[in-house]
Amino acid sequence: MRLFLPGWGSTAEVWAPFAAPGDRLGGEIETDAEGVAWSLGAMRALEAAATVELESLTLVGASGQFLRRGKYRHGWPERALLRMRERLTEDVDAVLDEFWALALAPGEELATPLPRERDPAVLEQGLAFLGDYSMLERASQISCPVRLLHGGRDRVCPLAAAELLAEALPNAELTVWPEAGHAPFLSQPDRFRSWLQS
Repeated sequence: MRLFLPGWGSTAEVWAPFAAPGDRLGGEIETDAEGVAWSLGAMRALEAAATVELESLTLVGASGQFLRRGKYRHGWPERALLRMRERLTEDVDAVLDEFWALALAPGEELATPLPRERDPAVLEQGLAFLGDYSMLERASQISCPVRLLHGGRDRVCPLAAAELLAEALPNAELTVWPEAGHAPFLSQPDRFRSWLQS
């Protein structure tokens, strides 16, 4: 069974076009699962894999840390995340629109409409998680194979962040689509489906 986890700003239904019968969209990460996850979901899957035995992970737009801290320069400034959290209370749709403008590379388009998460409490919880998240020191604890897919034009989690993560994981393979942004499975679904099954 594969478990598909969504990223920030979307519901688990974002994965519906890629799931097979018997796969699960969203939910708890269980022992021996094959995780397929994107962005925030990928980071949650990495956290789980450091403590739970998983069959494998397939991660899109993943990073070992979300915020810039200390010598780590491949994340967001903390003030940008804090401002995003503040604005959620004012206008959820505006924050989501800005996020998606950033998530897509210039000229890139979604192949299908995105199932948006509009619950401010769920969105706030996700941003709080990102503010605390760091796997850089614990990545070596992940024993399962990890396939990473990253867009070369990702402006949410830069490619350099994925490269550092791939180096830190004991058993990782990084695939880069140079022209893609943060959500290549949504902008190139047929190509992603072939990659996922390869």
